[in-house]
Amino acid sequence: MQSRFLTYHNHQVHYLQFGTGPRLLFALHGFADRARMFALLEPALEQRYTVVAIDWPFHGQTEWAGRAFTKADLLGIIREIAVQMDKPRFSILAYSFGARLAQAMLPDLTPQLDRLYLLAPDGVSTKGMSMATHTPMWVRRVLFQILQKPGWFVSILNVGHRMHVVPPMFHHFLTNNLTRPDRFQRTFGCWLSMDSFYLGRRKIRAHLLETGLMTEVYVGSRDQVVTLRSLQRMVEGLPNVRLHVLEEGHRLIGEQLVTALIKNR
Repeated sequence: MQSRFLTYHNHQVHYLQFGTGPRLLFALHGFADRARMFALLEPALEQRYTVVAIDWPFHGQTEWAGRAFTKADLLGIIREIAVQMDKPRFSILAYSFGARLAQAMLPDLTPQLDRLYLLAPDGVSTKGMSMATHTPMWVRRVLFQILQKPGWFVSILNVGHRMHVVPPMFHHFLTNNLTRPDRFQRTFGCWLSMDSFYLGRRKIRAHLLETGLMTEVYVGSRDQVVTLRSLQRMVEGLPNVRLHVLEEGHRLIGEQLVTALIKNR
């Protein structure tokens, strides 16, 4: 496994490369994860693919100079690496929030894509994400400014949690991601960027139907984040999409997935 950097404008984008297969596969991790998580999948991917797992902005070893990033940024990074590797065609494997990014890029990337792998994909129907998605941008920017010192807000959250007004998952997420500068920047960096990565469920379905892009969707039967029924409705009747349900939770990347990827390739 090789660790590499790409200079993209004034940013330093880190990625890991592994595998010796003839086809190129880009891997996009989830929120608060990093590229190294895909090392677990190396036995299933290394012979078929050369894998490029990217630490996207505000994650891992990537040094991102801006406050946010856009779909154009991520498209530029992927295409520049593909050109450097002389691989005009490639596939994408994306997990959780990374799948939200991948799905939003489909209209731009499909002409170059051979196959799409979605693992516990955010962006279809994700529990707890509705408020984050629909919060106006001006509110997000105001919160970014006033929560630079979040102690007062965390105190309010703690009181609300004790009074059963603030849901446990909401409380856990905010108290863990606002109290350290790196996590604060990561959280708001993604939140301020989300509007650039939106493609509704109906548009995703219509795009997959129209293009015939071969797609493999993996989801855990015990996933408490992604709604299985919504995924089933989205892919129902699409001949080019296969849905695989594993006996896992949302943290899908592990031995069961390795076995399933080997079996289904």
